[in-house]
Amino acid sequence: MGEINADLKENTIAIDFDGVVHKYSQGYQGFYNAYDPPTEGTREALEALKSKGYRLIIISSRDVGTIRKWLAGHDMEHYFDDVTNIKHPAKYYIDDHAIRFPKDEDNPREKVLKIID
Repeated sequence: MGEINADLKENTIAIDFDGVVHKYSQGYQGFYNAYDPPTEGTREALEALKSKGYRLIIISSRDVGTIRKWLAGHDMEHYFDDVTNIKHPAKYYIDDHAIRFPKDEDNPREKVLKIID
């Protein structure tokens, strides 16, 4: 596998699929099963980000082909420059299960562990 172009970082937003773009109301229903419509307001948010010149990519652990098929079925493929299961350099990562690491605060690891517990 080759290196990913880090020059795109400042212009890229990486977005998780399940729970962010895909509503995912029933949780995991199989690796190839994207069953819900888009989350409310997703199209408007993607339009706003694209109008500001951002390169949008989906980063997900789900099957890439399943996501591409779902995007096409919901006429949303034109918003995304890539769909991948490899972490790409990005200015921002949007994920419904993310925990922010407060690197500039005292005891950041302790704060993260407290959230996890």
